[in-house]
Amino acid sequence: MNMKKIMMAALLLGSVCGKASATIVGDTIVIEDAKKVRIETRDTVQRLIINGSKDDPQLHYVQRISIPDTSAVRRSMKSVKDFNKITIKNKDGKPSKWESSFHINVGLTSVLDAPEEYDFKVWPSFEIGISWLGDWHPYGKKNVWSIGLGFDWHNLAMGDDKYWVKDANDMMVMHPYADNQTERSTSLQIFSLQVPVMYTHYFDNRCKWGLTLGAAVNFNLSATGNRHFELAGEDYDVATKKIGQRPVTFEGMVIAHIPSFPDIYCKYSPSKFFKDNRGPEMKLLSFGLYF
Repeated sequence: MNMKKIMMAALLLGSVCGKASATIVGDTIVIEDAKKVRIETRDTVQRLIINGSKDDPQLHYVQRISIPDTSAVRRSMKSVKDFNKITIKNKDGKPSKWESSFHINVGLTSVLDAPEEYDFKVWPSFEIGISWLGDWHPYGKKNVWSIGLGFDWHNLAMGDDKYWVKDANDMMVMHPYADNQTERSTSLQIFSLQVPVMYTHYFDNRCKWGLTLGAAVNFNLSATGNRHFELAGEDYDVATKKIGQRPVTFEGMVIAHIPSFPDIYCKYSPSKFFKDNRGPEMKLLSFGLYF
């Protein structure tokens, strides 16, 4: 009898997807264009709930199925419309859901602990980042665990009296511009691949007020010391590469979620950016808007 009920449920789901006519044929119930289908599984009991149909918006159908052998249950899902969202009930009945999301962060960036001679400027330094996240809701919509992949670009502006250069020991140091070099600008550009891991908790049912805490592994793919100047009416752009950045650094992140306003983030890396004896001791700090 249990197998018969399971077969009935399977045929029912197939009929919903296939949009057959709303009829009863033998032991098979056919509902056309069901508005909402919900399956709840707890241990050895499964409930099938259908709300609304093409001809009866008030339809409410519930079927309870006993499953003595849960290892015999197989699930499959195919959907083009909702490819990024799957909802399954946990044993305690709370929804567990995976979603995908895309984010952009834009903000100001600066350097901590660097000697004064390096003269980093908060403005016009900036950071731009993009990330793709897989968001897991294990216990409802208020709690979200996320992991993903992203790219991050820092442009660190500096004073216009000195520029980056490697000394005899391949250490990045600052050297003064010549007096006849005008229209000067100096910067350090960093491009990184990121793997962020974050936890978000929302404090209200509408998920408007919330706080995210997280960390990221940064794979620093490239870093370049740049200088621009004008000499005798000619413009010059000079880039110094292979500057000795650490290939992997870490950073922590806090994001505040506020209603009717873009999210605000702050990131800090406790890792030294340069390898030992390759540059000044410096750590990155950034803050801005997270979309």
